[in-house]
Amino acid sequence: MTMEHMDAIGIGWDVRGWQGNAQAVAVVGWQAREQRLHWFGVSPLFRLSSRVAPDLDALLRPALQDEMNLMQVLACPQLALGIDAPLAFPRALGDLLAGRATECAVPQREIDNPYAYRDCERWLHRQYGKKPLSATFDRLGNNATLALSMLPRLGDLQLVPKLQYQADRAVLEVYPALAKVGGKASAVRAELQPHLPAELATGTDRYDAAICALMALQYAAKGTVSLLPPLIQAPADMVLDEGWVYHFARP
Repeated sequence: MTMEHMDAIGIGWDVRGWQGNAQAVAVVGWQAREQRLHWFGVSPLFRLSSRVAPDLDALLRPALQDEMNLMQVLACPQLALGIDAPLAFPRALGDLLAGRATECAVPQREIDNPYAYRDCERWLHRQYGKKPLSATFDRLGNNATLALSMLPRLGDLQLVPKLQYQADRAVLEVYPALAKVGGKASAVRAELQPHLPAELATGTDRYDAAICALMALQYAAKGTVSLLPPLIQAPADMVLDEGWVYHFARP
């Protein structure tokens, strides 16, 4: 199967911080006519270079390792990059840093702290009973600042839904843990298992990058990948200045 036949391409990036040596990136395509996925590559674990500013090429090369494949992936009109890291910080944190803080009440629950969590993360907690790590209070800030600083270097990819509600060539925040049967190290749900590369070990960074790629692919294909669950979009009444965490619907 050749790259020219791909109707959509999803890229997944499991972020591992500024000095992290376990970055992992996966690339998958969708061919609508044959209703099939095609994995182009899952990178070995790698570290971003400190000699040049990282960009989309720097993410793709370890996964594709072929210049022609790289050029064809970048040229795909329906392309999405799914990143497993927060792509926004809480709005209240921005006010706090700017000297406009208005909240100093101690919340009963950690998830309700407006400096620690975003509205979309509180929505996830209400919906699934799962509390994400806080980009403010946990080490996740290392990953978040790396991903956020790279956004201007991702070519024409548009951040959705915060800066643009929808885009043909998009970058989006995804949450692979919500596709799993248990904790972070567990396997994906049974309906997703056949669609991951068989050689990937469960619970590894490469495994998570592949899950991110599948979520990104479903976005790039506008929800038409029949083998995968639909993506959950932000509720209509949610303010999007703090972004959204895309994830697969549960059965």
